[in-house]
Amino acid sequence: MTAAAATSAPEPQADAWEAAEAEARAVVQRQLQVLDRLAQIGLTIAEALEQQVTAQGAQVVAAEAALAYARVSRAVRLTVALQSTVLEASQALDRAAGSRRHEQRCNAERERQQRARAHRERVDRVLDRVIEAGAASEAEGERLANEAGERLERDDIYGDLAERSVSEIIDLVCRDLGLSPDWASLAEEAWAKAEIASGAAAPPLAAHRRPDPPGSHERLKSEPRKTPKTPKGSQRADGAQSGPQP
Repeated sequence: MTAAAATSAPEPQADAWEAAEAEARAVVQRQLQVLDRLAQIGLTIAEALEQQVTAQGAQVVAAEAALAYARVSRAVRLTVALQSTVLEASQALDRAAGSRRHEQRCNAERERQQRARAHRERVDRVLDRVIEAGAASEAEGERLANEAGERLERDDIYGDLAERSVSEIIDLVCRDLGLSPDWASLAEEAWAKAEIASGAAAPPLAAHRRPDPPGSHERLKSEPRKTPKTPKGSQRADGAQSGPQP
């Protein structure tokens, strides 16, 4: 398995946040629709009062008409103010969602870097053992280690190391350096067994996959399927009592 494939499972908390955010946005949308409707009704009433006063003349502008207009205009102003409050709540939701997404991206990037770092450290440890076993002298070992490190640091040679398995990287580096790893011995290490089992092993390592025991597949197929026994006195699906009848 490559480092990039070892992604963490989605956190339940993230799903809960998204559900709560969607519900809050739906509530805000409904509130804005109601307030918009109330504002339209208030304006319609105010316009009707205006038409009434204009048609009948100034003599009808008595205390009752003035009070009605004052109430309607106040209701419209309050509705507009509530709309502003709800819009501020919507903007706060946007800011909170943006901050949360930024935090999630930062956490994902931090985890990616940690996996890539652990992947590279494993490659370095395996390479050190391979170089130590294959170098003719200490000086040659240092030269090979330095050359291997330089090649691994350059993306234009092997690309993104996180996208390659450990055995694939070892195979590429050793071929470039003229080394012949003892793949049979490497296949006994835990990381190699995991790569072989997952199917991510490079061909030289995959060749040392241990075959399944003879007849294991046939034995599994031939074994009869065991059905659970019904305890005496237990209730059957049809409601009848199992076990000996009196």
